[in-house]
Amino acid sequence: MFEVEMFRENGGLVTTSEASFTFEAVENPRELDSKRTEGTSLDWTNQDYQLQQYTVFPYGSTDDLPKTIRDVVQENYIAPGILKKKTQLLWGKGPKLYIEDFDEKGDLVKKWTKDPVITKWLESWDYEKYLMKACVDFHYIECVGTMFYQDRSARIGKAPKIAKLEHRNPNNHRLAKLSSDQGKDATHCIYTPDFNRHYQSSTEHVVYPLFDYNDPFKHKNAYYYSNMYSFCSDYYAVPDLYGSLEWLRRSSAVPLILKAFIKNGITPKYHVISPQKHWENLERELQEKCRNENKKFTNDLFVAEKTNYLRKVTKTLSGLENTGKFWHTVEHIVVENNDILTQGWQIKEIPSNIKEMVSANLEISKEANRSVAAGVGMHPALGGAGESGKSDSGSEQLYALKNYLITGIDIPEMIVTKALNYAIKANWPEKEVKVGFYHIAPQREEDTTSSDRVKNKV
Repeated sequence: MFEVEMFRENGGLVTTSEASFTFEAVENPRELDSKRTEGTSLDWTNQDYQLQQYTVFPYGSTDDLPKTIRDVVQENYIAPGILKKKTQLLWGKGPKLYIEDFDEKGDLVKKWTKDPVITKWLESWDYEKYLMKACVDFHYIECVGTMFYQDRSARIGKAPKIAKLEHRNPNNHRLAKLSSDQGKDATHCIYTPDFNRHYQSSTEHVVYPLFDYNDPFKHKNAYYYSNMYSFCSDYYAVPDLYGSLEWLRRSSAVPLILKAFIKNGITPKYHVISPQKHWENLERELQEKCRNENKKFTNDLFVAEKTNYLRKVTKTLSGLENTGKFWHTVEHIVVENNDILTQGWQIKEIPSNIKEMVSANLEISKEANRSVAAGVGMHPALGGAGESGKSDSGSEQLYALKNYLITGIDIPEMIVTKALNYAIKANWPEKEVKVGFYHIAPQREEDTTSSDRVKNKV
């Protein structure tokens, strides 16, 4: 008997009474290496396909990179928490309006401000929900998809306004261009409910023009793709997580392997060797007993008697209540011709390698976790625990946070808020107001008053 537990679409874990192993399924085993190369190739720029009159640019060599990253991350036990922590760090105290200016020292600073008109517009379409989804998308795949919707002002002769923005799932949207267009740049976005099933003949798709920031009211509805540029990638972002996908899979497989081992592994402590002579004698005694009681002797009766006898041995060798007991037997020596044969029960302790097996898998898990944290770009002190599993010192966390606020927040904030700031500029061109994430500058506990210290605020 065996049990199969799937942990991704083409792989899983097989457990039997004797062994546990992981597997990966491909159409032809001889093509395993080529399949791996194809699935991990970064050269998908020239792998476009046709969808009616549009040339669609795939996201990944099999056009499923967003879904792949989602599945691999969610199956892991450490990556979702790290990415959520990064989102929390970027979010800070939440989105606020600000104006950029130079202070008396000549340093560029954000002057946080209030604007009732812009705030009313933002709250009319729940901008915080939009920005939260944008933050999550950026930390998973380093891009944000946004739909721009105009209001109906133009119908009554007024200047048009952008009514709202809407977050779009990157798994269902692909950049494209008209096949007749000789240019290389994407000009449209195609939305399909499921891009991973029959996309080349889909009839359920919707086509949107791309947002033109030079002429924001050119299209009634338009799509904008904001992303972190990836070297030599023309259309989409290649997230840092991409290089850690195999480590993520290894990290996710270790708990399943240990679970299967504990559930199905054979871990006997003793090897009991019984003499055949003993069972022959037991069988004769049982036959004699049946004759005396006028019963029919069957092999099932002998098996049952044998099982009951072995249960007595098992009871003696196991259980906390049997600690200190011993098993006593008498050894018989039989001489046959020139051979001396020994007949008797033997109980030998079996050396166990469980510790080595578990330790090896835990080491793999630790190395995978370090590689995942490095791939995500998260300092261990900010992730909540260091490599030893213990919380880092307060000073290390403080300097890690300061370094993040100085060097690690500007570009992510720009990408996440880019579409929203384009909309504000389009609606109120006379204003220099932008949206950003407000952060409180961290201070050492000894540099703050007693009432402001963390231990007194919690």
